[in-house]
Order: sequence, then structure tokens, then C-alpha cells
Amino acid sequence: MKNDNKQLIKDVALDLFGQKGYEDTSLTAIATAVGIKKPSIYNHFRSKEDLFMEVIEDLSVSEVTAYKSAEEKMNLSEPLRNIRMLFDLFCHRLMTTKEALLWKRVTFFPPEAFKDLIQKQFIQFEMVTSAILVSIYQEGIKHKLFSEIEEDEFIASFLCLVDGVFLEHHYYTEEIFRQRIESAWKVYELGISSRKGE
Repeated sequence: MKNDNKQLIKDVALDLFGQKGYEDTSLTAIATAVGIKKPSIYNHFRSKEDLFMEVIEDLSVSEVTAYKSAEEKMNLSEPLRNIRMLFDLFCHRLMTTKEALLWKRVTFFPPEAFKDLIQKQFIQFEMVTSAILVSIYQEGIKHKLFSEIEEDEFIASFLCLVDGVFLEHHYYTEEIFRQRIESAWKVYELGISSRKGE
């Protein structure tokens, strides 16, 4: 029961930190949303800072787990399909998860006290993504798909693509966003594929 309460507190905190930001979310608000008294939070967390750090660390684990799970489902012989799968996963999580809202908030407005932690988690996640991209690139080279692109260019181009999508989602309705990501993918795929016109 104690562990259930701890996870519930983190779930609610994730939601509120994503909606209101770290500074504007109080432990009282979290406790009220959970249905407990504020002092009960201290049975699980030393402070609001401690709670936030755990939420950010869990957020990173959730992202890494999702991408590694996608990698396990990839068919190595289909590199273009695999890169699309990675792109779709990014867009899907951006549109459907509470984690995405918090990622956006801490990316655009990181709390000063946690900038180093957030950067560390971001770099860790990017390293996992980059490792998957390297595998896709190397298989693509075997299939003569990316012959005009260097490995580091391939990785950078994908990361820039999803960074752009990340920003687009911040400003547009879901309908417009879906149209824009399809357009972005169409041009991106043509740009990375050596089988142009097929």
C-alpha cells in the first residue's frame, strides 16, 4: 500500500508539474489531488525537490524503455521502415502521453535548480536514440540506402527533424500537426533515401 501511494503521488506530480510547472505546483496541491494530507507526502519524499527529481528520472526511464522496446520490434532488413517506426513513436508519445507535456515544459522552461539534472537525462535519452539510429544507418548502408550521407549526418538530421516536430506540436492543433508531420516525413524520407523516384 505504501509503495502504491508513492507511485500515485509521482503520477499526480507528473501531471501537475507538466500542467503548471515546478514553481507553480505545491505539495499541498499534489496531496489534495491524491486525496491525502500534505504531511503524508513526507513519508515517501524528503521534499518537493526530491519528488521532482524522482519524477524526472522516471520520465527518462519511461522514454528509454519505449524506444528500446521499439528497437526490439524492428526488422533489421527494413531500415526505412525502422526509421519511420522511430519517428512515429516520437510523434505518438508527443501526442498521447503526460510525460510529453512535462518534457516540453522542462525543455522550454527548465527550473534553474534542476538544469543540470534535466540536461543529464536529456543527453542520456539522446544517447539511446543515437545508438538505435546507428544500427538503422549501418543496415541501410548494407542496402545502399544512405550512400550519400555520413553516419553523424544521419543521426543529426533525424534529431533535428524530431526537434522541429516537438516545437510544431507546441503551436498547432492536432489536425494541422498531423498534416505537418506527414509533410515533414515525406521530404525527409526523400532526402535520406538513395532510391529517389522509386
